[in-house]
Amino acid sequence: MKCGFISVLQPPCVRTLEGRRYGETKSRQMRRLSMVVIFLVACTHAASPVAPRVAVGDELPTAVEAPIVRADAQPRIVRIWVSQDAVSTGDLLSGHVTTTTNVAAVYLRLGPRLVPMRRASFGQFAGSFRVPWVPPFLHRSYTVSLVAVSGSGRKAQAEVTIHYR
Repeated sequence: MKCGFISVLQPPCVRTLEGRRYGETKSRQMRRLSMVVIFLVACTHAASPVAPRVAVGDELPTAVEAPIVRADAQPRIVRIWVSQDAVSTGDLLSGHVTTTTNVAAVYLRLGPRLVPMRRASFGQFAGSFRVPWVPPFLHRSYTVSLVAVSGSGRKAQAEVTIHYR
């Protein structure tokens, strides 16, 4: 007979009115409960999506290979590179996005505007954008969303903050 994690060789469980096993102290019960909570937290943490790495710099860093996945798998953005994170009028902002191989298109979204990125190869997307003139009262930080769409219509999204000086 088994009771929880107790082996077959031990006597059957006898529960007290408080719900503890007979002879089990409250501290031991709390330790057992905390181990269950830690296990559950670890399981949910492993299932959560991983945020993509964001690199900023003048030169494109070494290439990251796109993870090969099945066509019906959830798409994922692995890495984002932007040439600069502080821009002004007339600057050329370049970017490169590495995704899983099942991604068919990547779009840049800033407010209502949606700009597609060029697909260089499976899981590799690149693009450039000339920064337009913006009135001085709108000089602030903007959050740019990158949306990766697979052939089956599933989406993944990541965000990058760009400062307009």
